[in-house]
Amino acid sequence: MRLALFLAAVAFVPASAQIGGIKPAPAAPVTAKAAGAGTASEKPPVPLQTMGALEKEMDGRLSATGSPINDPCVVQGGGTRGLYIDGFGAIFTSDVELVNTPNFGIFATTISPEQRASVHKRKLAHVPMLQQTMRDMVLSLSAASTLKLADTDQIVVAVRLVYRPWEDLTGLPGQMIMRLDRRGAIPKMEVQ
Repeated sequence: MRLALFLAAVAFVPASAQIGGIKPAPAAPVTAKAAGAGTASEKPPVPLQTMGALEKEMDGRLSATGSPINDPCVVQGGGTRGLYIDGFGAIFTSDVELVNTPNFGIFATTISPEQRASVHKRKLAHVPMLQQTMRDMVLSLSAASTLKLADTDQIVVAVRLVYRPWEDLTGLPGQMIMRLDRRGAIPKMEVQ
């Protein structure tokens, strides 16, 4: 009851009295165009529909990496995300599992050493395939007429690899980044 009375009393005290008589600075006027941002009437350099189509195309390419019928890469986390940054270029990111990895469940409570070794071997085999897919993707994006990029823009395809806690990560990267500077036209791979 005392708390309710206190809160009711505070609600009627002017704000300047509540904070020791200090008056807040007047708010800056809000403008339609913030620094570096376009107005609502400006068209983005790369339309959202174009980015969406490219994201779906990349999901298809990544999912076809490996042996598409029985051992494909698996795109995780809702798929590829792409964005365009003015003055930098286009960036596409995705979370990928190199192979469809067995998981614990009702009927399988452990992963055998043979299964672990098999998963590790298959994932190691998929790393160069994923590198080639990423290389093909940046070259395709560079040549895409729908992606209107400046000559100074870059194209970056970044893949973060997903692993299970029980996996042997020896020789497996955590992320792979394929970068293409449109002026150089030679993709560069970074494996971390």
